[in-house]
Amino acid sequence: MAFTSYEFIVFFLIVFVCYWAVGQTRWQNLILLIASYYFYGSLQVGYAVLLGVSTVGDFWLAKRMEQNPSRKKLYVGLSLLLNVGVLAFFKYADFFMGDVVSFFASIGWASNELTLRILLPMGLSFFTLKKMSYILDVSRGTFKPVHSFVEFALYVAFFPQLAAGPIERIQKLLPQLQAARVWKAEFFYQAWPLLALGFFKKIVIANSVQILVNRVFGFNDPSGFLVLSGALGYTLQILADFSAYTDLSRGFAFLLGFNTSENFNQPYLSLTPTDFWNRWHITLSTWLRDYVFFPTRRFLLRHKANETLATLLPPVLAMLVSGFWHGAGWNFVVWGLYYGALIAAYQLLGIHGGWKPQTNLTAFCAWLSMFAFIVFGWAIFRAPSLSWLAHTLTSPFFPNQNEFILAVITITLTFVYALPLWIHASLERFAKGGWLQAGFYACAVALIVIYLNSANSDFIYFQF
Repeated sequence: MAFTSYEFIVFFLIVFVCYWAVGQTRWQNLILLIASYYFYGSLQVGYAVLLGVSTVGDFWLAKRMEQNPSRKKLYVGLSLLLNVGVLAFFKYADFFMGDVVSFFASIGWASNELTLRILLPMGLSFFTLKKMSYILDVSRGTFKPVHSFVEFALYVAFFPQLAAGPIERIQKLLPQLQAARVWKAEFFYQAWPLLALGFFKKIVIANSVQILVNRVFGFNDPSGFLVLSGALGYTLQILADFSAYTDLSRGFAFLLGFNTSENFNQPYLSLTPTDFWNRWHITLSTWLRDYVFFPTRRFLLRHKANETLATLLPPVLAMLVSGFWHGAGWNFVVWGLYYGALIAAYQLLGIHGGWKPQTNLTAFCAWLSMFAFIVFGWAIFRAPSLSWLAHTLTSPFFPNQNEFILAVITITLTFVYALPLWIHASLERFAKGGWLQAGFYACAVALIVIYLNSANSDFIYFQF
């Protein structure tokens, strides 16, 4: 089920009524747990089984760490093997199978049995990181193991966050799962702007721009100008698409009485790469910072590594992990290395995440440079392949007449569809909670209805 389907709306309404109809926290949690597994298993029952087995494994390993502290490293290793192994198998088996098939084909061996495709379970990347952070925190002694299996299983499988995050830390969600929850009108007032904005971003903005972006990146031999227009379009599309999911996730969570993490904070206003990752997919960035970046840096300094190496290696390694985490493809690996190299280069120049320019001109130049880096990064991320991207970089920049028309249309519509996001950001800054902001959300709802009626179709599904 996707958040933008009628099926999910009906599902959520049923859960909403049953959830608030019971008055005790333990029954509310049980209803949410059953609903979460139904939500996850609605696509394929095996996914729910995989989620359940891996959850039981980490729950047991965390308790064993508490009972046998001397064997803590063994239990952490088993958990990492379980989580990383499952994630790597489902995410990369098909990717490497393609290479194996190509190798055998090159030497004349048939290998049809290796062409079986493995379907990546929805949300596997997200709930895997949630469980890993829990195990690592328990091993560090910064968090005690959860003794209620229902509470831990619900933390892992909480359906508003299951498909695409945010990657909530247990320190934030568990106290809310344990607290008594009674319906309050403020839950609705907090939820409806997020739901309106989320549906608007996805249905009106992302799906409209996606049509043109797919057209541009579907060319076999596009000009540089056409690729630039597609990269600008994708820069808007991925922000609208991904932040829409977070808005909807937080909105539905608010209706259930939960306050969950924000994931985006105007990332395209960033002045440095570190600043960008402090604003983009914030829960993933903090996960990489706490479990990859800082441990790597502490390890290097503990072993008296060169200061330059201790400055350069942690961001490169953290962003490389981010690249592998995002998908199975060499473009994701290169994209991760690209951002790692950018962060390292800025740090070598003494420009860190908290860097503040001295003049408006410096600030504008810093923003323009960073925005150009962001757009190029999304071109790497969206490219059909690295060979396609390399070919376009060496192709003529100026397009023919047909490509020029498509590029102009793409750029124009990108700016048009970006305008509502700019207006919303301005209202958030200068008119928070006022009538202007309420009017914006009302207009968003009206446009959603118009788009759905004009398309004469069902809600459009998320594709992450």
